[in-house]
Amino acid sequence: MTYEEILEALANYNPDALLLEPRSVYDPCIVGMTDTPEDHWPREPGFVVAVYDAEMCVEAIMEDGECSYSDAAEWFSFNTSGAWMGQNTPTFRYIGWEE
Repeated sequence: MTYEEILEALANYNPDALLLEPRSVYDPCIVGMTDTPEDHWPREPGFVVAVYDAEMCVEAIMEDGECSYSDAAEWFSFNTSGAWMGQNTPTFRYIGWEE
């Protein structure tokens, strides 16, 4: 599925699902959706959330912010993947993650 198709499906399952901003930077990093995220947040079952690829997010931050990999990875870890905004908070896939 393309990220556009995932976003359309996600809107049907959970119109309150949170998405990373700015959308023009992060939407291409969406790789799926899930109701069983594998993360450390205290989630209740049944909330379908967006799944972002962590490595793609870091690369998007590097390009958008014109910064190094280490700066982008630090920003992502602290400000993005480390931010809990409630049950609709997206989750991240860490395949190929280089921290």
